[in-house]
Amino acid sequence: IYIKLIYFILYNIMNATFHCTKILNRHFNDMMDMIQSMNNLSLEQQSSKKGNSQKPLMILGPSAVGKDTLINRLKTKYPDVIYKLPSYTTRPRREGEIHGVDYFFVTKEEFMQLKLEGMLFGIQEYNNNYYASNKKKLEEALADKKKIIILNYNIETANAVKDDIDFNFVALLPPSEDELRRRLIKRKTKAEEIEKRMANSIREIQLINEANYINYRLVNDYEERAFNKLESHLKKIYPQLH
Repeated sequence: IYIKLIYFILYNIMNATFHCTKILNRHFNDMMDMIQSMNNLSLEQQSSKKGNSQKPLMILGPSAVGKDTLINRLKTKYPDVIYKLPSYTTRPRREGEIHGVDYFFVTKEEFMQLKLEGMLFGIQEYNNNYYASNKKKLEEALADKKKIIILNYNIETANAVKDDIDFNFVALLPPSEDELRRRLIKRKTKAEEIEKRMANSIREIQLINEANYINYRLVNDYEERAFNKLESHLKKIYPQLH
């Protein structure tokens, strides 16, 4: 009788898990359908707006969606034009990282002093370390009119800075929940972190869906196709790419 009871309990747990997964998948797919059905601001409208070619570009999206991959491809193809502004961080420098190229590495005391002076924006905390961008560094980079300045942030940070700094916003999105999970696994994300990141990603996608200031939403299904679409979109805004 105890064995039957155990089987009964396990069956119900598995059944509940299956139905929860189906509901989560359906919720994810519904949000993706809503995003793709939204009318992006037309490229012609964007290119006609005065000064858009001089605005920095913010590429945002959930973890493992492919932001760094596409940004690095842009940097490789347009090395004299694309400049990714390094963030300031208090985390230790990893092997191979270069100060001023990958990040500006500072102590927590230096970071807090810059924050106190009002020099930082887009402040985030992750794993007890701080990340932010420096207003003066951004201004210096924007002084070179031949360059396109790119920043890489999440939707919460974009919401926080959008009224203070004028960006062109591009949101990068996954084609499906299953594909996003596959990418997290490929990045050797710890098992206990995957569900947490998946839940965060679904929340971020919903926030992206609600953000009416985003100029362009791009589903990264295949890298080559996504890169071509991103490049085509940016060429309508930034004459520096011609």
